Amino acid sequence: MGSLSSLLVKSAIAILAAAVAYAPLADRARVLYLLVQNAPEKLTEIKTLGDYSVKFSERLRNCEDAHLVDEDRVAILSCDPGRDFWNTVMGTFAPDLSTVPTGELFLYRYDSAKYSDAHALVSIELHDFELAGFHPLGVEYHRPSSSLFVVSHHYEGSRVEIFKLDLSAPKPVARHKRTLMGPLLRAPNAVAALNEHELYITNDHHFLQKDGAFLSHLETYAQLPLGSVAYVNLTTEDDPAEVRSVARSAFTNGVALLNESALAVSSSSTTKVFLYKILPDRSLLQTGTITLPFMPDNLSVDKKGTLLIAGHPHPPTLDKLRKDRFECLMDNNRENESCYEGITPSGMAEWSAEAGLKVSHLTKGGFSTSCTAMRDTDYKLGFMTGLYEKGILVWKA
Repeated sequence: MGSLSSLLVKSAIAILAAAVAYAPLADRARVLYLLVQNAPEKLTEIKTLGDYSVKFSERLRNCEDAHLVDEDRVAILSCDPGRDFWNTVMGTFAPDLSTVPTGELFLYRYDSAKYSDAHALVSIELHDFELAGFHPLGVEYHRPSSSLFVVSHHYEGSRVEIFKLDLSAPKPVARHKRTLMGPLLRAPNAVAALNEHELYITNDHHFLQKDGAFLSHLETYAQLPLGSVAYVNLTTEDDPAEVRSVARSAFTNGVALLNESALAVSSSSTTKVFLYKILPDRSLLQTGTITLPFMPDNLSVDKKGTLLIAGHPHPPTLDKLRKDRFECLMDNNRENESCYEGITPSGMAEWSAEAGLKVSHLTKGGFSTSCTAMRDTDYKLGFMTGLYEKGILVWKA
């Protein structure tokens, strides 16, 4: 009888262990299936954006993120022509940093009644700030306080730069106020501002590419939940008064406030967006999950409360584009402009609690490497940026 009981206990433990292991294994199998089905030669395209065009392809390159200030009908664009030579997330490191172009911030005034295309796009001047090593990713703007938050993957360590941006000036100027760095801001990627002094900042990885590609790749492809969301309180002028890790996921990427008490965070490795309730102490309680047919990147929320999710249907093709371009640019015998050729699939979806998930854009080529989508519902215009693309895509929403 004792041996039977022991056998039953062991069997129960084995079944429990299998059940615990099944979910992540099944999730990895689903992601692998997506990688096969989303290969350019197999991808089933979805095109519902209607009329669209690519603007400013001669002036903009590699815009990773953007922030829409629809009250003022402007978009703040975070762009970096240097990404072709320096990409700390994907692992591109030029041997000669003096040849790497710096990143730029732009203001796109899209109100066509006031501005023609020739005057709609202006560079944001950064004052009291050293541009060398500036490589912007995530960008966030808190309009009531004119606070601009920009993630920069600087040569001497990734950080978040804080500026005061005056949108009303004819020539926009951002004055630097503060730099945020620290062990809990190891790999900052995106920012969501609760107010002028409280932020949620994602860290995409724990193991950094610059410290060793193997562990970073293992973290990504094994879906290890080592990325994080950090809560930061900026109530002092010294180092942040408080920095806490409040959530973890695999390849933690985009972040956006759904409302004052709910946060959305994308996990690229798992092809999911996690939904959280913001608790009174600013910690996070997971309340839901959105599963996508592509790897989500940045997130935004329009005025109607709809979450817009842009991302990458086939990361292997994206990585090949990155590698091919870098090798081409490093070859002195090649014509550099030809190095920028190449396309990868793009994806965009929208979600709301009422309507659920709708995939609105899934393409094999055209405007490639989609990473941020935004929409002004009053002006009926949408925008998309591309990680390794020229210009931005604009559609009639």
